[in-house]
Order: sequence, then structure tokens, then C-alpha cells
Amino acid sequence: MKCSDSISNTTEMASNSEVKELLPFDTLAELYSTLDNRLIELPLVYITESVDYVYRGSDIVEQKVSLERVDRAEQPRTLVCHDMKGGYLEDRFLQGSTSHDSYVFYHWSIVDTFVYFSHHFVTIPPYGWITTAHHHGVKVLGTVITEGNNYIWDTILASQKDARKFADALVMIAKSYQFEGWLLNIENKIKLKDINNLIYFIKYLTETIHNKIEDSEIIWYDSVTNKGELNWQNELNDNNKEFFLCCDGIFLNYTWTELRLSNSRLLAKELDRDIKDIYVGLDVWGRGCPGGENIFLFFKALNLIRKQGLSVAIFAPGWTHEYFGPNTFLVLEDLFWAQLFPYLYVHVAIFENDTFKTSFCRGAGICYYYNGEEHFEPYTINGESTPEKKAFYNLRMQQLQLAIPVPYLQFTRSTQRILTGDVEVENNESNKTCKKKENQIERIYENKKNIIRVCGNLVKFEDKLSTIDINTFEFCDQFSYNGGGCLKLVTRDHRLYHRLFLVHIDMKQDIQATVVYTDLEVITSVNESNKNPILILGNNGNLKSVLPYDSSGINAKWKKCTYLTNLRTVDEIGISFLTEYNCYIGEIVLEQRSRYFGKYKSFATDFTIILRFYVTGRHLVAHSKTITYKSKLIMIKAQSLIAHRTVRSNYKGKSISS
Repeated sequence: MKCSDSISNTTEMASNSEVKELLPFDTLAELYSTLDNRLIELPLVYITESVDYVYRGSDIVEQKVSLERVDRAEQPRTLVCHDMKGGYLEDRFLQGSTSHDSYVFYHWSIVDTFVYFSHHFVTIPPYGWITTAHHHGVKVLGTVITEGNNYIWDTILASQKDARKFADALVMIAKSYQFEGWLLNIENKIKLKDINNLIYFIKYLTETIHNKIEDSEIIWYDSVTNKGELNWQNELNDNNKEFFLCCDGIFLNYTWTELRLSNSRLLAKELDRDIKDIYVGLDVWGRGCPGGENIFLFFKALNLIRKQGLSVAIFAPGWTHEYFGPNTFLVLEDLFWAQLFPYLYVHVAIFENDTFKTSFCRGAGICYYYNGEEHFEPYTINGESTPEKKAFYNLRMQQLQLAIPVPYLQFTRSTQRILTGDVEVENNESNKTCKKKENQIERIYENKKNIIRVCGNLVKFEDKLSTIDINTFEFCDQFSYNGGGCLKLVTRDHRLYHRLFLVHIDMKQDIQATVVYTDLEVITSVNESNKNPILILGNNGNLKSVLPYDSSGINAKWKKCTYLTNLRTVDEIGISFLTEYNCYIGEIVLEQRSRYFGKYKSFATDFTIILRFYVTGRHLVAHSKTITYKSKLIMIKAQSLIAHRTVRSNYKGKSISS
């Protein structure tokens, strides 16, 4: 990867320090020359480990209280292949930029492997993508791609020695920049006499990178055949199986059919290969994919893939930003992934004696906040220093993202109609524009919250009145506690709680938590004591509710609640409230108990309440207790604490005192 000190005229950097941008290699000579002169050094970024089980996305969407754990190794995988306007946009800068409305990705919990894609010869993932993917336990691959009349493989495959030289270079780059492998995308003809050396290259690269980098992967894209022809097969067959057998998986082209998927599955079994090593391509732009003309119904194609037990490679998800623009991006991004979520699997990151902390920042913001205060940059105007808000875009600053999709976005109905309107057309001869009638398709989608109308790249949202009793959440990008943005929790039914994270937290000492929040919008007249968030923690299938031990103001806007527990292991994190309420969560932290708080038993019964839930048929039953809370007798309603299920409470009427 080249390191350049140059900067385009259209980009203003978020830092006044020396500008560093990471660029791909376009030629073989450029690659080898850079390796001879040493690669630049980047800070270490370790990949977060994950447990060996996952949760089904369908169970989460159905809002089941008890989530079944299934063996991760037995489930089909999900690969996401980045493709955003050719790549290396604002993400190429090591220190970020001020283009806060650039493309971000934050659905990491359902992704196993992330590929950074561009049309440069050796595409190396920018450091921000590597950092945030690894932070969420996701592997990262670069891309080797050749297209058109490209003869670079004549040099690489001239001999096995030359093939090894190139493979060793790719391994060195991946190891130096801390990513896990490569997607091999050869979209030009290969000489028939070089095919054996190509197979040798793939095998040598795969074996070498496995020896050098843990959990590494080499994926072959379905393009060139074993005869050297550029002929996409759209299935695993006798024309491409040699490549498949030499590496970790094959990325099938997009114009497949159900029959071709079935054929691919059967051949993989005949070859004694795991069928999950077949990644079936889904082009988000809809080019050739089954059902591709209606992108928001892409889940139908994904369902066909999953019926065969095959993995999926989702190509160019940046479509929601590139096609529709930044103004509607966040809403459409959530909408698009919500449709796919039931067919995906949520992996679980491990925090073993390690602090879990997030401010929900997605790596961008209209202003950077630190501890609830706006960060200003000094600018000199007419000789005077003037503070000004500074927008930022830096994926290295992305915090842990939610494991749960925004609720109630799944479509309940979809239709379409033909619209006839005037379209401006340019006359090449007269250089004038004229209007002509043209038919366009308006696609109409409906879910529990909205009616969405899409015509071309224009989108219109209509709220539905029936959302009055819905609990939901949404990302707020207007202010933050740390970084950019926070999480808005909308509570309309206080019997339900907001499930947010699925994790594996394991501490040597009891867990202490803090939640930073603000309440700019109050729906009804709310008692001040009822506005504090109630922390919901899952532990071995049991949900426990913890009231704050202490609550204090941080500044004029933000408040902080501290929670003490007798738990050392947590597998779910959620928030609940005692009343209808709009609350903005700025930060959640779970860490080992501070000695400042002393022994838990001396005050636990005075200051916390834990509700234990168990399943009876389809209903959850809770036992609640009345406790003394700072000399005030309060009753906590168990109904408010269930994950989108009604609770039947059995009050014992028993008070507790120390």
C-alpha cells in the first residue's frame, strides 16, 4: 500500500496534522518496489474473539424472549463485499476527513467476512475498515483484481518461482496491515499453458497465508474457467472446481438459478467439501440476480440460498448511499438490512475481563463531542482566532454497534404502480432540452411503522397512525455524548424492554455498569425518579433487572446512572423504563466492580432490584419484590421488563431491608 502526503482539493481533513492517505497498487512493479522500500507501520489492531455459537436472526426479529444458541460452525456464513463508487474515497485517509455524510457500515453482528473491493490491481482495505471490523470480531479481506486486456498474469505465472514471489508479497501485505486474506477476481483470459501455474499459485497462496495468519481466507471469484476462458459459470461445476479445491471458498457470480444452487451443493458434497464454502453472489444493484429488479425484496433471493444451506456474498451494499444519496441513507440502510436479517446469524463477541463500552458513534458526525461537550476547532479570521464546530468522518472512531435491527421494519405488504410524468431529455443536435412523457414504476412498501414509496432514486416516507403503541429505537445524529451520534429509545409500552446487545461478558469480579442519558423529549408528565433507565441483563437465559444505585448530573444535558450487580457473566444487554418516554442513550459501560463501592451485600437489597423471569408456555412470568430505595417505598412493575412480550406478574408483597 502506498502512503501519500497528497490530498484532493475537494477534501478538507479533520486534523491539521500531516495528511496521510493509503492507496492501492496498480502495477506489479509498483507493488514490488514498495515492498523493497518497506511498508508503512500502522498501530496494532487485534480482532475481537467470538464464541462458538450464534443466534438466528429470525428468532430476534420475532422478538423471542429466550434465544436458542446454535453451533456457529454448522450455520451458513455471510460475506459482505464493499463496493462504493470505486473505493478509496474519504475512507482512505488515516486521520479521517470532515465529510461526515460519507458511507458507513454498522451491521457487523451479522457479518462473518468483510471484503474491501475496488477496481485497482491490489486493493488493500483502508485502516479504518480493518479497525472497526476487527473491533466487532469480523475478518477482513483485500482484493486482487485484473480486468479487460490485462497481461499482468503472464508475468506472475511465467514460472512457479514468479507465482510464489507474488503470493509471498500478498501474504506480507496482509500480515503487515493486519487483515486476513484475499478475494481473487481474475476477469480476463488466462493462457491455457498458464492454468497449471495459476492453480499452483492459488494453492501456494492459501497454504502460506494459513501458516502466517490465523483464521485467514482465500476466496476465488467465479470468472475464469479451467480452460482459461472468461466465462462466468454461476455455479460450482467441472469448469471451476479445481480453483475451489485449492482455496477456502468460491464466490459465485450473480445470475444463478435454483437448479444451479442445487447442482453446486451436490458437487461440493461429491468433492467432500463443506457446502458452506460456497458463497452465492447477491448484487445489491440487482444486475442479473433473481428478483434483482426489486432490491428491497432481495430477501426472497437470500431465502433460496439459505434453503440450500449455502453461504452468501452480498456485493455493493453501499447502494443505499450511492444511489439514493446521504440524506435518506440511514433510514434506507436500516430498512434494507431489516429485510435480510431473518436469514442471517448474529455472532457474539467475547469480553473476558475486558470492559464493554460504547457511545454508539458510527465513525462520523456533524460535530465531535467529548463527555457531552462540543469539540471546537480554532480558525483564524481577520487575524482573530474563532472557534467553529468541526464535522468528522473516521471509521477508526466507530464504537461497538447494536446487535439488533430496528424493530418493526420488516415489510408486511408491497405493491407497485405505473406513473406517467414529464422527463427532460437533451437533444444532442440542438443542445436544448425538451420534455417527453415517460412511464416509471413506483414501488410501495408497508411495514408496521411506515409506508415507503420509491420511484427511481426518490423516496417518500409516510408515518402510520398505528405506531402509537410501538417501542422502537433509532440513531440520532444531531448530538452525542462521545464521538458523533447517540441512540434514541422510544418507549410507548412500558411493559416491554429494548433489547440492544448480545454479548459474552465474563469478569473475575462482580459487574458494575453505567448508563449516560438525556431526555430532551418527554411525552407525558413523568416523575423524575421514573425517568432513570432500568438496566436489563441476560444471564444464562434469565433476564434480570437492575435499578440504579446512584444517579447524578454530568452537565446541563447529560446524566449518569451507576448500577451494581452480583453478576459476573452477561450475555444480553437491554434498557427499560417505568413509563412512556423518549430517552437518548449516550453511553453504556459494563466493567469490573470498583473498590470504591465496597462489598455488594452491604447495600444490594436497599438499592437494587433483580427480577427473575422464566418461560411458561409462550408467556413469561415474573416474580417481583417491593424494596426500600433510598428510604422511599416503591413498587417495580414486572410488566415493564419483558422483551416485547406481555408479562403476568405475581406480586409477593414482601419488603426487603438490610
